[in-house]
Amino acid sequence: MMRFWGYDHYYRQHSTESRTMSTLHASQVRGSKRVVVKTPASVVIDVASRPKRIPCLILDRSREGFRLRLNSRLRRGQAVEVIFNVDPLHIIPCRVVWVGKSGSKQEGEVGLQAQLAH
Repeated sequence: MMRFWGYDHYYRQHSTESRTMSTLHASQVRGSKRVVVKTPASVVIDVASRPKRIPCLILDRSREGFRLRLNSRLRRGQAVEVIFNVDPLHIIPCRVVWVGKSGSKQEGEVGLQAQLAH
């Protein structure tokens, strides 16, 4: 049985373990501070109606979501699930809100918005 809690619950439990990042990218304006975490995780995507787990590194997070680095092509608007390696039974549903452009400093990075449970 997998546990499914809202991202807000997970953020409150793990928000004191990291430091705050001072710079923001223009494509990532948000209402809350970003926290640098550099945490190994996985992203689960749907490939031909089958789940595929892709390793990634969560670079930072905010109350709204994550910025992560991975070696896979994701699309803006794509639904994904984030699974932290330290807590593999905890799944956070997200949506891709931006993808780093090829050749840019953000190449290989994506921005995810956590889909909060209502």
